[in-house]
Amino acid sequence: MENLLKEYQIAHVGYITEDLDKVVARLTELYEIDDWYVFEWTPSRVWYKGENRSDYRLKIALSLPATGEGTRFEVIQPLTEGLHKDFLDAGTQTISHICHVVKDFDAAVKQFLDNGCELIFESEYTDNIRGYRRCHYIYDPIMNNMVEIAEIPYFRNEKGERI
Repeated sequence: MENLLKEYQIAHVGYITEDLDKVVARLTELYEIDDWYVFEWTPSRVWYKGENRSDYRLKIALSLPATGEGTRFEVIQPLTEGLHKDFLDAGTQTISHICHVVKDFDAAVKQFLDNGCELIFESEYTDNIRGYRRCHYIYDPIMNNMVEIAEIPYFRNEKGERI
């Protein structure tokens, strides 16, 4: 079994909020963060609760540490219905997840599933700068939290094979 913390560390700590600007301002104040990358995220494909969602959108702020290294913060404001909105509707506004960016995506997901966790959110997206990437949320019922498993992006040929 791969030790995710040893191999990949924690890439970011995620918050889901109704007010992205307020949380970003607070994290900036507490941690003296110099820069944030704010963008609207619209994945190519999303599956949530067994349904394919074509209209999924999030506003995301990702902290950019001055050194370019270390754990980052990700602040998410849902713009459409789905997992992130459901999280807020349940009355939860706190740390929502930690993220591991992994080389062997399928093995990392399997490791969590084999240990009693549940796959609750799946997404895929492609951009012209970083390429194709899968990103899944795993729910751990014992700790009552989510872990994001994010694949290291790569480019694919027209058959969908890694190049």
